[in-house]
Amino acid sequence: MRKRMPALGMAVLCGAVVAAAVPPAPVPLSLEEAIEQALSHNRDLAKGALDVRGYRLARQEARESVRGFRVVPEGAAGMGPDGEDWRSGLRAEATGPAGTRVALAAAIRSVEVDEADEMRRGEVRVEISQPLFREFGSLVRNEPAVAADETLRAARRAWERDRSALVLRVVELYEGLIYRRRQIERDEELAGRLERLWALADARERQGRATRTEVMRLDFQRGEAEARLETGRARLEIEFQEFANLLGLPLDSAFRLDPPPLLDLDLADPARALAVALAERPDYAQALQEIETGDRQLRLARRRLLPDLRLSARQTTYGEGEEWSDAGRLDQDDWFVGLVADVDLNRRGSRLAVARSETDAEGRRQVAEIVRHRLALEVNSARTGCRRARAELDLARRNRQLAAGRAELARALFEAGRGSADSVSDAESDLSGAELTELAARREASVSAYRLLHVLGTLVPAPRDLLAAGLNERTADEN
Repeated sequence: MRKRMPALGMAVLCGAVVAAAVPPAPVPLSLEEAIEQALSHNRDLAKGALDVRGYRLARQEARESVRGFRVVPEGAAGMGPDGEDWRSGLRAEATGPAGTRVALAAAIRSVEVDEADEMRRGEVRVEISQPLFREFGSLVRNEPAVAADETLRAARRAWERDRSALVLRVVELYEGLIYRRRQIERDEELAGRLERLWALADARERQGRATRTEVMRLDFQRGEAEARLETGRARLEIEFQEFANLLGLPLDSAFRLDPPPLLDLDLADPARALAVALAERPDYAQALQEIETGDRQLRLARRRLLPDLRLSARQTTYGEGEEWSDAGRLDQDDWFVGLVADVDLNRRGSRLAVARSETDAEGRRQVAEIVRHRLALEVNSARTGCRRARAELDLARRNRQLAAGRAELARALFEAGRGSADSVSDAESDLSGAELTELAARREASVSAYRLLHVLGTLVPAPRDLLAAGLNERTADEN
């Protein structure tokens, strides 16, 4: 039994090596399944989702800070020439939408008067502070939360465009793999036909019925077909790996792809297509959002020209004495009502900030107009490309049929001894080129339709709150 163990282990090892060397069986994969897989498992898209999540957490933090309710401990302890002094307490404060700040604090304090005596104090303090000019209102109060929300929306819009671009890339690779596979099949068929024609021409040369140049030309074409086959197979392997990586799958994954049906899109009305793009593109909504941001920043800059004046009121109830019981009686009152001002006499910096904000707001309007015209060019280009691809596909089908008829006739004449090898080799080359042209035209017709949907913003529809309509609804609610 001991002598058989090494042989058994070697057999298992050889079996594992053979199994590892056998390529995995191709898995059927439709275009819809490939798109769903990519949207769910693409690594770059997953990283973008994590970034969006980080911005969402930052927005929550900003909202918590704006909400303004805090409970914080207060305390201090120290020693000086007059003795020890320590203080401990708790403070709660809240800030309203208009900037009104209300604070309630309770504290106890112990001060060493001399080596034998200590003064103890307990107090409850209520403070109210109301900004009157610069810091008044929700515009200033809510700015951190509004800015964080806009940053989050910008990140979400960019992520939605990344999703749409990813789907378009999946379609391009899917159609490209089908084209590459069929190109290899056509090259294999051409190589087989050229092999048979070369053998027939070689035999006829020995019989004196064909020239040496005809045989050499067929031999040359046969070698070219073999070279294209090797190149096509190598490219197919790399493209399959790129496709698997795009889908978030292992690089050695194998797929069996079927040509998807061609999309039938309405290309008649360019104005309607542009309207759809303006309504469905998140990047255009982002350009409109930038205008609102610039206008708000301008209002904030103008608000900073106003003085920082606050109405402040404070009521303190306290008790103090040598014993803690004296401090706890809270039998004394102290109050304060007045105005607190912080005025910067050098206004040049604030005025320059206003001028800069005005320029920035106008620049954002110009950018939105640039984006609008760019979208119009993209829509028109995509529509024209889709229409051209359809026309080229129809022509490619017709030319392939003509080339197939000519090649069939040339082969029949050559096999019957009534045609030359040059004519049949030319016909075979033309047929191969026409077939590849038709395959490329079908690939472009399919991809151009999805590219048009990507340009319109309807390939992967974005949530409504990220579009121009959602932006208008929020503006109406705020007004």
